[in-house]
Amino acid sequence: MHQTEALTTLSALAQATRLKVLVILTGLADPGMASSDIADAVGVPRHLMSAHLAVLSKAGLVDTLKTGRTVTYTVRRNVLRELADYLAGMADSPGTSS
Repeated sequence: MHQTEALTTLSALAQATRLKVLVILTGLADPGMASSDIADAVGVPRHLMSAHLAVLSKAGLVDTLKTGRTVTYTVRRNVLRELADYLAGMADSPGTSS
């Protein structure tokens, strides 16, 4: 992950509702959740949730699968791992203070 990608990803996560969505999606046993169910779980109106999910999608944090009128969202765990590796690399860089 490069700095630009890290900034985009961190910006998407720097909002409480979007972070909560990601926490919910990462905790699922099943591999996805419908946007309407996400909105209900978070307690956000569906039209607002759509905008939050669009930001997460644009940042590459979620994938979508459309089946009829239902859009299901899944977390792209590889992107979370890349971000974690990027941040860990910064922490392990020479010259960093504790």
